[in-house]
Amino acid sequence: MGFYIKSVEATGPTAKRAVVNLTKGLNIIAGISNKGKTTILQFIEYAFGGLNNDSDISIDPSRTGYNLVKVTVNVNGKNVELTRNLQKNKSTINVSSQYSAVASGEYTTSSASTTKPFIGTMLMNLIGISSGIKVPANSEYKGQRLTWNTLKPLWFLDEDRVSNTKSVLLPIRGQTAFLAGIIYLLNGEKFPTKKEYKAQEKRIAVKDYIVNQLANARRKQKQLTQSSENKIDLQVKISEIEENAKKIDEQIAEKVNQSKKIYSEMLKLNDRLSECQVALNRYGTLKKQYVSDIKRLSFIADGEKTFENLEVPFLCPVCNQPIPKEQIDESHIAAAKVELAKVVSLLKDLEQSVSSLEEQQHSLIDRYDICKDQKDSIDDELAEQYYPSLEKLQNLEKQYRSQIEKQSQAELLDSMMNDWGARIEEIDGESGPTEPFRPKDKLGDDFYEKMGEIIGDLLNRSNYEGLKSIGFKKSAFDLEINGLPKIKNHGKGYRSYLNSIAVMALSKYINEYGKYKSDLLMIDTPLDGLEEDKERLPKGMQKGIFKLFMERGESNQTIVVENLDHLPDIDFEQNGVNVIRYDDNQGFLYLD
Repeated sequence: MGFYIKSVEATGPTAKRAVVNLTKGLNIIAGISNKGKTTILQFIEYAFGGLNNDSDISIDPSRTGYNLVKVTVNVNGKNVELTRNLQKNKSTINVSSQYSAVASGEYTTSSASTTKPFIGTMLMNLIGISSGIKVPANSEYKGQRLTWNTLKPLWFLDEDRVSNTKSVLLPIRGQTAFLAGIIYLLNGEKFPTKKEYKAQEKRIAVKDYIVNQLANARRKQKQLTQSSENKIDLQVKISEIEENAKKIDEQIAEKVNQSKKIYSEMLKLNDRLSECQVALNRYGTLKKQYVSDIKRLSFIADGEKTFENLEVPFLCPVCNQPIPKEQIDESHIAAAKVELAKVVSLLKDLEQSVSSLEEQQHSLIDRYDICKDQKDSIDDELAEQYYPSLEKLQNLEKQYRSQIEKQSQAELLDSMMNDWGARIEEIDGESGPTEPFRPKDKLGDDFYEKMGEIIGDLLNRSNYEGLKSIGFKKSAFDLEINGLPKIKNHGKGYRSYLNSIAVMALSKYINEYGKYKSDLLMIDTPLDGLEEDKERLPKGMQKGIFKLFMERGESNQTIVVENLDHLPDIDFEQNGVNVIRYDDNQGFLYLD
């Protein structure tokens, strides 16, 4: 499906109807300056929803009397008329359509309007693209409607940009959306949304986290599975250890019970020894008393013998009166001797008791020492044999259980890694862009290579002189001549020429490799700058580029605006070219 602009018309209540009829092929609008050539292209752009500011249009409706522009488009033999008021801020475009895919009615140039359909998306229907297509407007896939004016650098190279030093294939604003539109024309595939990109961005973050966790898990699993023994063997060993430990526990319990019994016997012996010692202490005290009594009684008897012959008057120590002799002569020796014999007898009995108690004490000490040796032997055996053996078994059991725990952890890690691997596969299978939108990269290396080939072919066929090498650079999105950008060693005239070739090349690429075609191409003054007499294009190059226009016009509508004195010596009418000349006082509009 294709379309072409059939006519451009300007009317007004006080102005004569001005109209220019165009054909499907090459249309050359030629004339001297200030005859409205550029105005025709401006009116087309304006009717298509562009140039919303009145200052962008080269006529003043209040001065000229023209206030309506109508552009008639032919789609498969059916006319679609677009009429728009030239007055300031008139955003409504009236559409009268015979073509079923385009409804008649009022359209708006405002993409934000919710009351009227948007003209920008309606025009996409003319090349078979539905109005619901959105393209990314930034690297995060923020959606923007694909409109006719989004693709304007593809179909219109205006007079202000034709001699640009930078790429004319990129708009000043909205470059991402434009390049995304080119990609859509080529493959017709819808783009992911920002929501899908953000969702995928989260999925990628999750995937990166899982991959990192997997790496850590693999390292951990390797550490955990260093033991060559399996869990079954380790369980058997643990069972054997538990059985041996049980036996040792029983032996320890038996030894401890023995030690307790001996210790209990030692406590009893110690109590008896204490009793013996108390008795011995008491016997010692009693013995001292007996010895003291013997000494006292012996002293009395001995003293009485010593003083029995002395004639000493005795005085009473109380009343200091003489004691009668009969009282003094009384003898105590016999009584002392009786008492002394009794005390000596008691002393002998006490010594026998002490001797017997000491024998008993020695016996108890011997038995205590034997018990202590037995207890020490048992305690040493426990400390040196039984407890170390039990501790060794317990440590070995702990080691085996640790190995089983590690193997269990390794099995758990293995299960987790399987789940993580499945999640990674799930993420890989989920749709969504995995990286920011970079349209220049999305076009692919083949695009830039083929664009270079197409530009080289066009330049060769247009008789471009001095061509040694040609390339189309991704970074600048522009052609490079003989290894240099076009700004190097190229003046305004050459730049206009090369920019026109670049636009034709992109249009040719879309039409050859794209799903949707770009039939319309408008170029305003492809030989701009020649009138400055600072540089002159060779005649062969001037003829060459117009022959390329003629060739393109054989299959696609091409509208070229050029000054009369720049036109090459070609019989355009004989070659079926629609030449519209304004070489007298009359221009496109009827202005007094």
